Amino acid sequence: MKVKVLIFDMDGTLFDSRQLLSQAIENTLQYAVEQKMYDDEGWTEKDRVGVIGQPYHQAFRELLPQASEQVINDLEPVLDRFILREVNNGKGGLFPGVKETLSDLSVQGYELYVASNGNAEYVPAALEREGLTSLFKGVFSVQQYQAGNKVELVRTILQKAGKDAIMIGDRSSDIEAGKENQLVTIGCRFGYGDDKELAGSDKAVDHFKELTQVLTEG
Repeated sequence: MKVKVLIFDMDGTLFDSRQLLSQAIENTLQYAVEQKMYDDEGWTEKDRVGVIGQPYHQAFRELLPQASEQVINDLEPVLDRFILREVNNGKGGLFPGVKETLSDLSVQGYELYVASNGNAEYVPAALEREGLTSLFKGVFSVQQYQAGNKVELVRTILQKAGKDAIMIGDRSSDIEAGKENQLVTIGCRFGYGDDKELAGSDKAVDHFKELTQVLTEG
């Protein structure tokens, strides 16, 4: 592929945050119950993992369908604190091959960006912890840029990059963000989305290191 700008999703694509975010979400839900903000609905790990990768409001609206907007808004900074605590405690980590592959792509002249639905502090903190910060030209989150969704966030990146790009991610929101911005999309089957979510991607990989070959093949 001739395109030299790559936009990566974070959770489920670069960073395996399943346990980290599941724990942070569990702590936040427990906080809501303890503070009598919401009744305990016996949320399972499947419930918590199922919303990873979604924008915060969408995720918690799904988990707390009867909650007021005030409750949803009040819980956001609570979740932020629990997420950062997990990151600072060393939880989560890169998927196999991520650091080496990103380094190779950078050497080959690709411009790398992150577009995440994640917390504005968590995403750069996790990248910094893993020694990846210097490889990226920009790290963008929906929260930081107050974008309504990932479609808008990717549009913002394209405006700053001034070039066409390829969108790489593991959830339907990533594929949608690419397609709505007329980008080639690559789905990551090793992440949190299922085959149905990635059905619309132009190409797909089972391991992160396969990206180099896919990009070379065009």
